Amino acid sequence: DIAFPNATENEISGKDAEYLAKSGCICVAEGANMPSTLEAIDVYKEYGILFGPAKAANAGGVATSGLEMVQNSMRLSWTREEVDQRLHHIMKHIHKQCVDASQAYLGRVDYLAGANIAGFLKVAKAMVAYGIV
Repeated sequence: DIAFPNATENEISGKDAEYLAKSGCICVAEGANMPSTLEAIDVYKEYGILFGPAKAANAGGVATSGLEMVQNSMRLSWTREEVDQRLHHIMKHIHKQCVDASQAYLGRVDYLAGANIAGFLKVAKAMVAYGIV
């Protein structure tokens, strides 16, 4: 089974995650903003449940808003297929960044760590580029 928490923040507690794990859940892909508590995330790790954190798994909505802004600023109108193609490219890139970062720093795939590391590196590079650091 796969769980897609999409309602509210802190929707899945440690106890809920324990129930999911013991019920055979193999993956949790967040669609809301932080629906899993820290305790729930610890349970996912303990049971080896594949975890797609909101910051990566839910990025499609933000990316689509960005694509809409590009269309508006350039006075363009893309077809549904064009938007889907661009979104697919963006999401594949996000996935690759998460995998590459976690493998480089942990030696294994961990989407939460990968998203955090990749995000940190992106901000750090921007700060260096702007002379802040």
